[in-house]
Amino acid sequence: MMRTRALYRAAAAAQGEKIVVLGSGWGGFQVALNVNKNLDLTVVSPNNHFLFTPLLPSTAVGTLEFRCVQEPVRTVLGPKGQFLHGKARTLDPENKTITVQSVHDDTFEITYDKLVIAVGVKTNTFGIPSIQEGNGIFFLKTLKHARMIRNNIIDVFEKAAVPTVTPAERKRLLSFVVVGGGPTSCEFTSELHDFVKHDISRLYPDLLPLVNVTLVEAGPALLGPFDKALQEYAHGLFKKRDIDVRLGTAVTSVEDVELPDYHFPSRQAMLSDGTAIEFGTMVWSAGLAPRTFTTTMTDTLPLHPRSKRILVDDYLRVKGYEGSIWAIGDSAVNDTGDTVIPQLAQVARQQGIYLAKVFNGTQQETEKEFKFFSLGSMAYMGDLKGIYDGSSAGEPGKEMKGNPKLRGLLALLLWRFAYWGRQTSMVNKILIPMHWFKSFIFGRDTSRF
Repeated sequence: MMRTRALYRAAAAAQGEKIVVLGSGWGGFQVALNVNKNLDLTVVSPNNHFLFTPLLPSTAVGTLEFRCVQEPVRTVLGPKGQFLHGKARTLDPENKTITVQSVHDDTFEITYDKLVIAVGVKTNTFGIPSIQEGNGIFFLKTLKHARMIRNNIIDVFEKAAVPTVTPAERKRLLSFVVVGGGPTSCEFTSELHDFVKHDISRLYPDLLPLVNVTLVEAGPALLGPFDKALQEYAHGLFKKRDIDVRLGTAVTSVEDVELPDYHFPSRQAMLSDGTAIEFGTMVWSAGLAPRTFTTTMTDTLPLHPRSKRILVDDYLRVKGYEGSIWAIGDSAVNDTGDTVIPQLAQVARQQGIYLAKVFNGTQQETEKEFKFFSLGSMAYMGDLKGIYDGSSAGEPGKEMKGNPKLRGLLALLLWRFAYWGRQTSMVNKILIPMHWFKSFIFGRDTSRF
């Protein structure tokens, strides 16, 4: 076996095959990080960095700073590595060419021998026309989103502090609506609670009683993938903090509001229960939808009829293009088994590592099926509390019994240690604890720039 793998590596190197990776998220970045640096690798992405998404909500309120939750792609590329700052627009599998549009609007073609599609997904607005970024509505998926949310939070408090603003408008400005009941939404709500409790109470004490936070979830419970006891624990924490949790409720539209005594443009969320909530900030993190590149591949690649995710086999190869195209992460799905692997960062990470072994020649293309091994689920819940659900740990459908379900400080320590340990660079491993310490002792920065 050792001799076979050595020959396979030598053959792969001799061929000088060009590997192209579309995307710099969890899957694509792991391929770039783990492949041999003497391979001809090109990464194409509209973001020139990898984003550590579990810590993104922390940056939206200033608990962490933006640069310590990202890693530049070029820092992990070898001497033959190349990064192209742009988006893949079209794919011609027969000629093995990709049309790329640069972020600077230039369009060009590149070729490949082996292609990895790791473009991820985008925020799902469920076809609601009025849910568009801007005018108080924000998504939470990139660093750009987090920066806009953070600036807007500071803006609404500064606007509310203007002496000529009426009490009614102050209340509207300081109304926050978070849409979605998954980990990102719940963690942002928890971070926002910490920011209000520890920083707004000190810097804007007269505005504190006017702050209102509403969490809207269309499903029957928060944190759907978690154990029921942990769901109830999270719901109970929010209730104690006077966070208005609306379960079984959806946002159906957003409308402009014009009142004569309002100084600033106003909007309100219309809910499925017939009520309306005026808001100064809406953070929408309610679901996932395929990216344009994926949906335009209907006549080119095999897509799942409902989710529009790219169909792959047990070895992550795109069906019909085995040996030349692979797809990983949220944009791909293997629907042949009894259990569909969830769209999680840890799935994409493990898939990226798996593919790097194939490209390095340490594992042959069909030697070993990809098997996802869940490490469980965790979330930060604010006030130095967290939750960890170990009941889902193990292979899907073969979860290990008796795994712990933690809550409180111990779960928070596990959450912080796990995510700190997953950092790629030593720089971020130093900066993240420093910012946690700074926020805890000295508070969060409220500068607007």
